Amino acid sequence: MPRAPVENIGEAIDEVLDWASMFDHHLGVSDLLRHLRIECSEQALLEVIKDSPCLRIDEGMVVSTKHTRNPNFAEQQRMAKEHLHDTGLVLGILAACPYVTGLSITGSVAAGMNRKDGDVDVLIITKPGWVWRVRALAIYLSHKHPKGALLCPNMVMSQDTLEFTPSLYSAREMMQMIPVKDTGGLAHLYEVNHWVCDVLPNAKPKPRLLVQDERGNPWWWRVMTLPLLGSLIERWESSRRIKQLTAASGSSEAIYTKSVCRGHEHEHKQRIEATYAHVREAMP
Repeated sequence: MPRAPVENIGEAIDEVLDWASMFDHHLGVSDLLRHLRIECSEQALLEVIKDSPCLRIDEGMVVSTKHTRNPNFAEQQRMAKEHLHDTGLVLGILAACPYVTGLSITGSVAAGMNRKDGDVDVLIITKPGWVWRVRALAIYLSHKHPKGALLCPNMVMSQDTLEFTPSLYSAREMMQMIPVKDTGGLAHLYEVNHWVCDVLPNAKPKPRLLVQDERGNPWWWRVMTLPLLGSLIERWESSRRIKQLTAASGSSEAIYTKSVCRGHEHEHKQRIEATYAHVREAMP
């Protein structure tokens, strides 16, 4: 469950900056407000920053004397924009798929920064019964399409299985996503995880990233969409992939079922939460 609420705006700002420091990330005022765990107006936030001996706004970013600056931040911001642009074509192919009801950029690119060797993580929400076929399409695009090398479809979920266990990590990941497509999938994600509003009371979904619908499906995708044969392929693909991925997995965070493919093999959530606990304990 999320940690107990903070008591005041100053403490809430410190908590967010502690969190951001784990990623060497710097936040602008609007992003800081989005991550606060206490209800607050932007004006009140600015007043607290102005009156604080430890906080200031530098080049549009809220910085604290408690944390060191990331000298590579501007370059990592540039890489995130470049990677997002380079992946636009394959995002357009996925967005054009009528069986995809929700598509979002997640992870570091959604946060606005990326390493030179980083990926573009995406969450894909599908109509029920389409998870493993859509995943096969996304994997194909990431491996075979000239513009797909950066695409990382690490979460593919059915629209009827979108509940997340409440946590501060999940709330922040969800509310920093960049929506690409929503024909009901993302709206349902926010609806069934309404607890996020209690954890991050100022957060609203980010504006949608506009991509042009593209054609670029492989020849076999037409077979995947045939009414009877496609359903048989979904059962076959889900059965073999679930067995294969489950056998190879050593992660407690990875989930492989007929309606969820969550390939979190590096247990990122647990590592972040453990690091966060140490950072908070070390802060005065």
